Amino acid sequence: MKISPFSPLELGGATAKNRIARSATNDHLGNTDGTVSDAQIEMYSELGRNNVGIVITGHMSVVPDLALRADIVQPSIADDSFIPGLSRIPAELHRYGALAVAQISHAGPKGMVKVDYNSLTVAEIDLIVQWFVDAAVRAAKAGFDAVELHAAHWYMFAVALNSDLNKRSDCYGGDNERRIAPLLRMIKEIKRVTENRLAVFVKLNAHNTLAGIDDYDMLVSYASALHEAGADLLDISGMSFAKQARDAECYFIDAAAAVRNALPDAKIALVGGIFSRATIEKALQVADVAAMGRTLLTQPDFVTRLQAGELEKSRCIRCNKCFEVFRTKFERCIFGPVNNKLKETFEDK
Repeated sequence: MKISPFSPLELGGATAKNRIARSATNDHLGNTDGTVSDAQIEMYSELGRNNVGIVITGHMSVVPDLALRADIVQPSIADDSFIPGLSRIPAELHRYGALAVAQISHAGPKGMVKVDYNSLTVAEIDLIVQWFVDAAVRAAKAGFDAVELHAAHWYMFAVALNSDLNKRSDCYGGDNERRIAPLLRMIKEIKRVTENRLAVFVKLNAHNTLAGIDDYDMLVSYASALHEAGADLLDISGMSFAKQARDAECYFIDAAAAVRNALPDAKIALVGGIFSRATIEKALQVADVAAMGRTLLTQPDFVTRLQAGELEKSRCIRCNKCFEVFRTKFERCIFGPVNNKLKETFEDK
């Protein structure tokens, strides 16, 4: 049965007005002290008023030490003092009926100070798990509808799940069950302490071996465990999106299909190579949510214009310049314009 992109979807007690999500995208617009900036609120407002049904924030650091963030303007959710500023995000999104999802993360080896998962003690990993739980509680207090646990893109828990990168032989390594254990504890504890009032999403790499082939059984094993633990949405992504051909579509759809076939009752999001009505509809053949990053970065009004029949395809050409021009041209996209907040942060750096 064909699913309309504009049909509602129940996610952990919250209702999304449509099946289109803004995938978590690092906007580089935060303040150096970890607080939310006015520029970020303007960005979220634009997404909300342009009919994006589910807005997932750029990743927020759960680590109390700001020096361990992914970059100098990554927002923090590691202390109660950040709650008032964070609350501005869901307040703005809810004005337009969008679900507000806080993606929470530990940068691990991608941080300004690199942290090696394999060198951590069990007690240190247990502490990080508690940081995620505490961050989720803050998200709930700030008014978010859900949190997304970031376990993709080579941040801390992507390393934990990768069978080649995770070298541990203790209770957090050696097989699928032990590698996924910290995330299962996070989900169960978040559900317990928030009394199931907060939905929990998990972002996963499609591939969890360095070869990236013939490992869907591992993904399905992880997805099954996460679903059983209470995850409300499994968000399938991957690290190869920047290497795809410009005309490639729905990069990780086979991975999402493998999860769907194994878990017909699970809610699944798919991100990567979704930039048109046709690719949204293709994604929704196997997933419940079509998530977009670069498309909404270059055209935040894409969903509004799509729904109005004004366009069928984004102007994004998947050139990936958005990963670098913010530091030099102070733009998030080659199509512009200059963002004064980016210029303020990165000029002469």
